Amino acid sequence: MTATEWWRQAVGYEIYPQSFFDSNHDGIGDLPGIQSKVAYLQSLGVDFVWLASFYPSGHVDSGYDVTDYRNVDPQFGTLADFDALVTALHAANIKVVIDLALNHTSIQHPWFQAAQRDRTSAYHDYYIWRDSDGTTLPNNWESVFGTSAWTPNPATGEAYLHSFAPEQPDLNWENPAVQREMADIVQWWADRHVDGFRFDGVTHLKKRADFGDVAHPRTDYYQDLAGVAPYLAALRPVLQRNHLVAIGEAGGIDMATAKQWLDPENGYFDLLLEFDHVHFWETAEPKLPVADLRANMSKWQVALEGYAWNALFIENHDLPRAVSYYGDGTAYPRRSAQALGMWYMLMKGTPFIYQGQELGLPNAHFKRLDDYRDLDSLNYYHRQLAAGVPETAILAQLATKSRDNARTPLPWTPDEYGGFSTHQPWIGLTPGLATRNVATEQQDPHSVLTFYQQLIQFKKAIPALQSGRYELIDTQDNQLYVYRRTLNGDNWQVVVNMSSQVATTQEFDLTASELILTNLRVDADSDDQVIQPWEARLYHLRKVEQ
Repeated sequence: MTATEWWRQAVGYEIYPQSFFDSNHDGIGDLPGIQSKVAYLQSLGVDFVWLASFYPSGHVDSGYDVTDYRNVDPQFGTLADFDALVTALHAANIKVVIDLALNHTSIQHPWFQAAQRDRTSAYHDYYIWRDSDGTTLPNNWESVFGTSAWTPNPATGEAYLHSFAPEQPDLNWENPAVQREMADIVQWWADRHVDGFRFDGVTHLKKRADFGDVAHPRTDYYQDLAGVAPYLAALRPVLQRNHLVAIGEAGGIDMATAKQWLDPENGYFDLLLEFDHVHFWETAEPKLPVADLRANMSKWQVALEGYAWNALFIENHDLPRAVSYYGDGTAYPRRSAQALGMWYMLMKGTPFIYQGQELGLPNAHFKRLDDYRDLDSLNYYHRQLAAGVPETAILAQLATKSRDNARTPLPWTPDEYGGFSTHQPWIGLTPGLATRNVATEQQDPHSVLTFYQQLIQFKKAIPALQSGRYELIDTQDNQLYVYRRTLNGDNWQVVVNMSSQVATTQEFDLTASELILTNLRVDADSDDQVIQPWEARLYHLRKVEQ
């Protein structure tokens, strides 16, 4: 929705405020802490930051149960702190994108407080209600967290819908007043000079009108149903009027809907965060299905070519750490972190980096339930335990897939608490901070951080790596992911071994190319067809006439 498509040449960086840097020594990251690290963001080379939820909340689901859309949670600072942060980032030529949860509020939000008291309240229709005697629920719909999506409200003789936790009641987007409220909130933050929004959970907005039982209780009542478009259209005017970048979180979206939402003339978003490639890894134990991944990633690259723009990511605040989940965090932690970075960042699209990813942080590998803070993880533990699953097996799953793996404090130094705070942090730190921290990696020319800085520089400096056509190179070796970026005869080729075994490139010729960047120490003119485990190479091919 921007006047200029600046985001096409940009690299984004997601900040989870609670875990970035603690400026007031209470163990919780805050907005002044982010402001104090603007120079670091500049040195990394990013062009915009995406701030995860910082609004006042009920603190049930990590800030995504919002009680006030026009303020800052006191644990993070004040509106004055927010304004100062925006000013500092803009002075550093870094734009600001903020999160906005469209699907639900907190039960503590004034809208819901009024709605639950009285059916005649003007706010009652801001939410979704069905008659209920408190014993029989309206249907079999389930929340994302695995319990019923309905909670009784005795005061009105109804139950309210919540796709997430009971403390997160769903907004009724059929109500034009809700649409106007959200548009007004977007304008309010635009007036505070933000540059865009990442809209949370947009595929949840439309619910089945018949409120009947469904075959798949956790998804069939909302995901990708026709009818979301009018809700999104209600936000178009305010986004266009203020030239704001619009980024949609769109889990489960199909290609046809994605192209509709990204349509340059009549769409609703500039970028979509879709999760097809994440779902591959959910079932990729113990080996990543690289052939399937090639097909999936290429599908999105080819389908949007010349039409729209891809959002590229492998981590965020809802996912485990890439090096543990996708790479090899045991035998090749540094190398696989670097290889994954080259693999996704040099495709066509806008790369997003999540804080700590640039350090190669692995999963936290917490050992006890007491280590966890994430609502989804705690709910999972209790559901599995009730189902008779051994505790050791449950904790092993959480150590692999919990969202808390990515929410640990960012280590700035090898000192106590990683230099994140002088106080015990709100959650434990990821092991290995003696070597995996900003200060140490900044001094190491072969670190993951240094490699990410190089990737960002290449991405932004080479037109072919920005806007060149993507072409998948077929390989006989299913451990390899090889693709080419081409613009006006300028050809660049990325070769990544996405496994912990040796691979070979014998089916294509590398002799007419120059090795520009690699995560191994080899000769610059190397055309070795043996690719080491988690080796990544960027080649500049001889220029050809088009």
